[in-house]
Amino acid sequence: MTSARIRLLLVLAAFAAAAPGALAQVPPGRDTLHVVFVGDLNFARSLAREWIFGGRGDSVLAGVRERLRAADIAVGNLESILLERGQTTDPTGALRFAGPVEAIDLLKDAGFDVVGTANNHAWDFGREGLLESLLHLDMAGLAHAGTGENPEAAWRPALVRAKGWTVAIYSLTAIFNDPSMSVVGLPAGCCVAWADTEVAAREFRLARDSLGADLVLVALHAGLEYREVPPAAVVALARGLIHAGADAVIGAHPHVPQGIELVDGRPVAYSLGNFVFHQNSPWTNRGLWAELTVPPGGEPVLRVVPLVVGYAPRFATGADSAAVMAHVDAISARIAQPRLPNHAPGRNVARPRNP
Repeated sequence: MTSARIRLLLVLAAFAAAAPGALAQVPPGRDTLHVVFVGDLNFARSLAREWIFGGRGDSVLAGVRERLRAADIAVGNLESILLERGQTTDPTGALRFAGPVEAIDLLKDAGFDVVGTANNHAWDFGREGLLESLLHLDMAGLAHAGTGENPEAAWRPALVRAKGWTVAIYSLTAIFNDPSMSVVGLPAGCCVAWADTEVAAREFRLARDSLGADLVLVALHAGLEYREVPPAAVVALARGLIHAGADAVIGAHPHVPQGIELVDGRPVAYSLGNFVFHQNSPWTNRGLWAELTVPPGGEPVLRVVPLVVGYAPRFATGADSAAVMAHVDAISARIAQPRLPNHAPGRNVARPRNP
């Protein structure tokens, strides 16, 4: 498929035929909802040492703060637990991530409403570190999903009400720092929500029937680091979560932007890449800002905007923005080959405008 054809498809099918779970009637008072997702947030290592403890913490999110605050709901993937350790920071190359609790104030000030905590670093400091981090988030009033003191708590969604909508936001991981790459059968299984489509179908149904959720959104941590195209197993998992009842699946973990597709009328973004996370591998300094627009009675439409990321993310412009989108378009086309029914690259994505 040509790039021009993909660009044309990006603005089509914004209101595709209703998929399972679509609202048959619009309750009075409901307005168009805007939900923003961003990629990996790591407040550990040099970010803590040089920026937060170096007196530059307010600059970390300054370039995106206005747009985050403007969202009805803003969601980030918190890949470092947050602990009270004084001025202690881990070495730059450390593979265990613990940022300072001061990062919570930065997140709240920037406009974040929810953070996902299910990821391969959730158990870096064991059960004690995981629960301490959640306690700090709870004390600050920052909603979270993906981890907890038991499996039930880990699977509990963050429930957010805005613009007449009740939104259930789940955080799930399909990758873990163990030779098995899984939490299944490990102590971490107590406290980290492991992505399972059968469990998801039950939980998503419960969210709608018992919690009154109008929308079910999933932040999925999965894939292979630094790979441009998601592996077939991750594609199958994301599609399975849509079939289980999710209205959108937004991915993280590879640290690079990946492709986008429409599955049964619902958007899947396989990786937004980094957001506040400094790395030097190719494409790790570029990410995606994902904004779901949900009109009353309509289907979620995903718009992505390229970012320049690292210690202090900002919106990409001009040729830089175009290069990122061309990259994402190409990967989206590869994900869809061979083309399967109801799967199309990028059809649910509006083209970015310079902010």
